Amino acid sequence: MRLHNSPANLVTGVLLLTSLAPGPSLPGPVAAGGRAPQRMQDPSSAVVALLPSAQANAPYRALPVDLPLTGACSPSAVSNGVITACITHPRRCAAALTAGTLAAVGGAAYAGMVAATTALAHAPVPPPYLAGDAPAPHDEVQAAVHQASVLEGDGAVASLEDALLQIARECRDDRSCRARAINELLQHVPSSTLAQLQQIVARTAVPAQEGLQNAWPLPGTAAVPFSAVSQLHELASTLADLYTPAVAAFQDDMETIVGGTQRARAGRDGSPDQIQQRWIAANAYRQQAIAGLLARDVGQVAHLPYTLHGLAHLFIADGTEAFNLHVTVPAAGATPPTRRVLLVAHSDMIGRALGSEGAYDNASGVATLLHIARQWQRAPSNNGTQLELLVTSHEELGFLGARAYVADCLQQGNCPDFVVNVDMVGRGGHAYAISGTEQLAGSPHLGQPSMYLQAPPVSPIEQRARVQLEQRLAAQGFTHPPAEDAPWMTSDNIAFQNASIPCVGLSQVSGADARQWKQWEDARKTWQRLDAAVDWERWEARQKGAQLPPEEARVLDERYQAAAAAYAVYRRLREQHANAPPNLIHGPRDRLHRVNPAMGVDFADALLDGLRHLQWDAESPAADSASLHH
Repeated sequence: MRLHNSPANLVTGVLLLTSLAPGPSLPGPVAAGGRAPQRMQDPSSAVVALLPSAQANAPYRALPVDLPLTGACSPSAVSNGVITACITHPRRCAAALTAGTLAAVGGAAYAGMVAATTALAHAPVPPPYLAGDAPAPHDEVQAAVHQASVLEGDGAVASLEDALLQIARECRDDRSCRARAINELLQHVPSSTLAQLQQIVARTAVPAQEGLQNAWPLPGTAAVPFSAVSQLHELASTLADLYTPAVAAFQDDMETIVGGTQRARAGRDGSPDQIQQRWIAANAYRQQAIAGLLARDVGQVAHLPYTLHGLAHLFIADGTEAFNLHVTVPAAGATPPTRRVLLVAHSDMIGRALGSEGAYDNASGVATLLHIARQWQRAPSNNGTQLELLVTSHEELGFLGARAYVADCLQQGNCPDFVVNVDMVGRGGHAYAISGTEQLAGSPHLGQPSMYLQAPPVSPIEQRARVQLEQRLAAQGFTHPPAEDAPWMTSDNIAFQNASIPCVGLSQVSGADARQWKQWEDARKTWQRLDAAVDWERWEARQKGAQLPPEEARVLDERYQAAAAAYAVYRRLREQHANAPPNLIHGPRDRLHRVNPAMGVDFADALLDGLRHLQWDAESPAADSASLHH
């Protein structure tokens, strides 16, 4: 092959030789932080080889950009084509050189435009919460799987999530087994569902490309890097990572608790006393089931008794004995722990007559405690933290179990150093609400006996622990709403906060749900404040014909009208917001299938990470915000 002495041919040859030189690659899917992830070599090999355990949790988030430039515009592809033409048809080499030069120059220009466009389109963006409610990686997959179905051998339709959980139970920690079984399962998923899942994964996963590096005859030969087969394998890999034995255990815990609840029949038939007795039985069965799970997986369970009073209107006799459940998780090493952290979740539910199963509120919170305790036992923390679990009863009746525990620990002088109350987990993806003591201003629960503190102070230990937890949750991809959208948790955390015991409450909700929750909550507070300003005895007397002085009657009418208008706003928001707490829980919507166990485990793991990294500093009062002191 000769270029002759034509200046044009010499220039063409130089340009083509330049195109063969290695250069910067075009923008494509890369790892967060700029590091390309490790990937499989052969996308057509068996699924077991495609899904090695070492790649189960690649620490990257794929950016949603297009694949690198391929085909006729790729410089390496142009060079390969020209060389092939010159070898096979030497007399047409000059024409091929000229055409190749034009293609290479055009491709380079196009590549420059793509690079500039991509750089503009993918400038740094704020975290998910600041950008709205953008889902974290895999949240979309979890949500889609949670709603999807699969065809069984007899033609029946079953839950895809249930099928994945069963695979996790059977294969346990053998990831190759899970991958192989999931790959086979996907053959029975309806084509529309499969396409939806593959599209979601394609937006968040990086296709395998390492096999292209040694392609013939030159590096970078144009090829299709993400085939339908590799898409299916990528989906199987994602699902194998999402639906693990830990997720199956979380689901099993909730099923056990809900199963106890279902031992008591739902429905509103019978007398009020009969309906109430079924609810009491449902909560007793739940507590028995939870005690069994704690004893099986964590350790010896202490039943902490307390006595109920003032509940005759609920057909509960004065002097009835109730129990909280307490477990101490074994600590690491022989060195005594320096601080005690108490994880709290309530066991009881209401709304059984309406069909509630108490799954989101709060079997999910108890399952979170069980998951954390199991992981803690496998790898106890060595940061001086003693972890304890408290599963309370009668939270729904005014935090009675938590209040009894607090009264006892204050009397005994052995209250925990820090408390985390977990109430409702497994909805809304990578978002959560957190309630600290400072949010109790204006709470209707302040001033009530025996929690009579009017302005509970926020201790340094709570302030610093909260900062640390938020930082670690953020590192795991979880964000909480800004202050103006932050809902306030009305849960067992109030009993501890009212007594000035350092405590935060956590609940996993979406950004949209958090805003609605906050709006509904603010409307309720406004109504309660205006309602309390009405002298209801005088109002009733007037309604019965009593004559009031004109000025008193005017003020009474104004206050009544203001309270009535506030109540109308509160009711309207409650009816409009499908996920406001009264609509989401305590009724027929609180069912097992509405809780996403994969999301629950994600949140539990993030909280576990935060607890493991709590830094206690009892010596230096000038410690920075990343340390704790008492």
